[in-house]
Amino acid sequence: MPEQTLLTFHAMGDWPAQAVCARWVADSRPRDPQVEELIEAAWREATRRPGVWLFDGPMCRLESWHADPHRLELSLSKTSYKPFVGTNMAHPELAKRLGRNILANPVGVSPLLQSADGFLMMGRRNASVAYYPHRIHPFAGALDHRDGLDIFAALARELCEELHFAPQEILSARCTGIAEDMSILQPELILRCTTSRPRSQIEAQLDQTEHQAAWAIPAELAAVEKALAEQRDVLTPVAVAALLLWGRITFGDPWFTRQAADFVAP
Repeated sequence: MPEQTLLTFHAMGDWPAQAVCARWVADSRPRDPQVEELIEAAWREATRRPGVWLFDGPMCRLESWHADPHRLELSLSKTSYKPFVGTNMAHPELAKRLGRNILANPVGVSPLLQSADGFLMMGRRNASVAYYPHRIHPFAGALDHRDGLDIFAALARELCEELHFAPQEILSARCTGIAEDMSILQPELILRCTTSRPRSQIEAQLDQTEHQAAWAIPAELAAVEKALAEQRDVLTPVAVAALLLWGRITFGDPWFTRQAADFVAP
């Protein structure tokens, strides 16, 4: 039996950039006065924490999606980091009382990076991040208004910020699904990405604003299964999702079904 349900999947596929489209729609999050007070209180508390740097940056709320084997369509509205902190992060229980739509639900963008010399790579987060400090997590970020509704532009921006990548160093990128972290109920776009950089160069150019080190395993069946079995306490739910979806494409659906049983809500 699973120790704890970590995540769920809303959509799975293997979509290239031309098969993923997004559009702006109206923000449907209700403005409940009591919830707005909770958001303000949670933001005050979060910004008082020593060593944690936060700002109310723009984010994109996932309103709805449609997925089939050939296309992924996303409907997005505008939100920001403060309501994310005050709802999904601090008060995800609001969803049970008032419905999931009361949450900010910003969509994250998380690639599993495969190096030129055959390693799957993510980062070990440092103590300054707002959530999941010291855990293994993709070199990730959130889709924001600057990205022009383009998740692959968001991917390139995040890899530039966190690893100093140039665009031409991203050899391929495909979206493998939408996962949700069950602890904070945040939707996350998962991608698989290959790069011309070897592991050593990725490690050498890691920006330590968010990550204290890089984490790497061989892009092989035994290594992925060992990580899922032995490192579940340090992998974030999104990191687990990234490994599972990479394995689904690489090792097939039966492998995914067996491995996901320990992590995914029925």
